[in-house]
Amino acid sequence: MGVPASGHRHRGNACRCPPGERFRGVPVFRQLRPDGQPCAIQVWAAKFAVGQIRRGASTMGSSGGVGPAGSLQELFGRRLRRLRERHGLTQTELGRKVPISQGRIAQFENAKELPTADVVRRLDAVLDADGELVDIWGMAGRGVYWSLADTFREAEEKAIRLYHFANMIPGIVQTEDYARAIITEWYELLGGIDIEESVKARMDRQSLLEKPNPPWLWCVVDEAALHRVVGSRAVMRTQLLRMLDLGTRPRITFQVLPFQQAIPGGFASTIVALMAMPDGRQLAYQEAGLHCGFAANPEEVSSYIAFYDHARARALPPAESADLIRTLIEEQYSDNAQL
Repeated sequence: MGVPASGHRHRGNACRCPPGERFRGVPVFRQLRPDGQPCAIQVWAAKFAVGQIRRGASTMGSSGGVGPAGSLQELFGRRLRRLRERHGLTQTELGRKVPISQGRIAQFENAKELPTADVVRRLDAVLDADGELVDIWGMAGRGVYWSLADTFREAEEKAIRLYHFANMIPGIVQTEDYARAIITEWYELLGGIDIEESVKARMDRQSLLEKPNPPWLWCVVDEAALHRVVGSRAVMRTQLLRMLDLGTRPRITFQVLPFQQAIPGGFASTIVALMAMPDGRQLAYQEAGLHCGFAANPEEVSSYIAFYDHARARALPPAESADLIRTLIEEQYSDNAQL
């Protein structure tokens, strides 16, 4: 079931749709408006979903293929462009009315950026959208996160090589207590999830590491993730010990990006995962807060590969990374640690 974060409701003949099904990951609302016409959000979301399916996007077929993930952010951009053109405005003219720059309007329409809440409300008012842009913006900003995260997990199960970069311990190697602490923090801030169900799902992901022929896994972890206490010192100790244990397996490698090295591209908070699929394609997933993206286009994926290559080159070698983890266990997370 998909629930739009915007609290989408009709105004007048606007929508009071209860949440409907997800069609290939896109929330689709099935109810009619009070005047008997289909909900506009329903029509747009359904058309968008069908278009994505026909292009092989945001789907996981029986063969295990994953197409480039579409996004409700693209839907927002297209709707903004159509409303602007319906009013006979250029990007520059619309920008003056908001007011923001023409470049920002272009970023919104090309799905490169989502506007802030204040800007989207002004766009909605200027274009007489009756709340439609606000509603799509709400779904784009939050609802798409869950569908793309699900697509990532499906692809991860079929990948033959996995490469992770994160400023937290990657979910694929988290202990149950570490995962529960992270997920509980999410719940307390944003709600909308079953904590224990989410913990179980994260633990179930790790079964792929226990296969007779598991995927190769290479994780580059920001040093900050080792110092930041998640749950408790005891939870951190167990988590770091698990990393050391997993790192002894022939197909699993950990590297630590030390504080002395910048994250490539200046990213301050991000998760990047690359997946090599059995058919030879490479996929990329990037997540920062509630925003995420999924790429299969070779040109897009190459940017993530370049990011990861730079991160790996700046990181400590595996043996030195293991030594650093052991030192932190002794100095920060042992019973005798001096705090």
